[in-house]
Amino acid sequence: MEVTDDVIRNLSTKASLPLVFRQFVKDWPICAWDENKWTSVFGEKEIPFRCLNKSFVSDEPCWERRCQVKKMTFNTFLGVLNTSQDWMYFDYKYLHQWFSSDSELCKTISWKQFGYPDKGPADTTLWVGSQGSHTPAHQDTYGYNIVAQVYGRKRWILFPPEAGGLKPTRVPYEESSVYSELNFYCPNDLEAFNGLTGGRWVELRAGDALLVPRGWWHYVQNLDPLNIALNVWLPHEKDNSMQISEALIKILIAQICKDLPQETARLLVNPNEDDISDTPLAVLFLQLETVVKTYLDKKRKTRRVKRQKTREDNSTEPDIEEFDIKSLLDNHKNKLEIVPTIASSDIVDLIKGNIREFVNNKVQDEDEVEAGTSSLCLTKAVIDSFSQTDVINLVKQNLFARLG
Repeated sequence: MEVTDDVIRNLSTKASLPLVFRQFVKDWPICAWDENKWTSVFGEKEIPFRCLNKSFVSDEPCWERRCQVKKMTFNTFLGVLNTSQDWMYFDYKYLHQWFSSDSELCKTISWKQFGYPDKGPADTTLWVGSQGSHTPAHQDTYGYNIVAQVYGRKRWILFPPEAGGLKPTRVPYEESSVYSELNFYCPNDLEAFNGLTGGRWVELRAGDALLVPRGWWHYVQNLDPLNIALNVWLPHEKDNSMQISEALIKILIAQICKDLPQETARLLVNPNEDDISDTPLAVLFLQLETVVKTYLDKKRKTRRVKRQKTREDNSTEPDIEEFDIKSLLDNHKNKLEIVPTIASSDIVDLIKGNIREFVNNKVQDEDEVEAGTSSLCLTKAVIDSFSQTDVINLVKQNLFARLG
């Protein structure tokens, strides 16, 4: 079987393992763009880079709150790539917010070959980073993810949704993101990584694409001096149920933040959620009401369809996911791979490589240990206890019983 638009769309909705499409987007024009071309595309606009010293060591991840934001042109960014003591990341930026729809970059973007002709620049996010820049390990509660690497190399370490030992937390809070407390970049203590199981690892190069199934944990690190990637998030049938979970957690976080000192409240959330304590409770409940109503309406409609069904279809169909993946993998022309497994000892070796490369027996400065969450021990424990999946699911179950 060969890769087609329809086959990939089918795979992306059903895949339970992360898949790599080697050199699948190599014919995208932007994969051939050099630094000069990217400089001309960005022009003279100043863009915000999230920055932190490369040698920063902490058992907590490099939370966004720890980082400084430095604005510079793309050309200035290129000029300091090899001399800056910081890693720099212009990350998670929707194209339409930074480029006009008739720009050369936007005109080149289409996810049609993945089976999504309706997805384009308005649905696409851009990630531009220097060596060492990274995203802390986390899982996305909504949808699934397709990533296209267009410049440089990027390392992905992934774990299945049910993986243990990752220490999930909702502090700092960001809607739709559950973070791991483990620092996969440069931690002080490597002991926590020894017992991890189920890990997978892949290095993407320009022209490669990656499918990240719903709920998979991922830590992502840029390896080359310049790295550029695009991605699109796609909806999943379970998103509506997760929207209810997120609305409930948001109410909890917002009310806790309202009565805390501002500086303490800021440590509980990511910078893009700084206004959460200003959101009226009535608005939060309206958001909850909206997603609950949508969920219950869909559930009632599904029940009606089942009742109206006059006969049961007993015909057996092959497992589409298993059939497609096996036949696609067997055809080496497709250059399709399941992301390979990685032992915990090899993950430790990758982290040790970071420490050797970026840390030079550096003593931590006092101002570099601020913005951590360890000082919020009790508050954080309360939030994480209430936000735990089984607790939220029980609340939802009781909620539906009273409203359904």
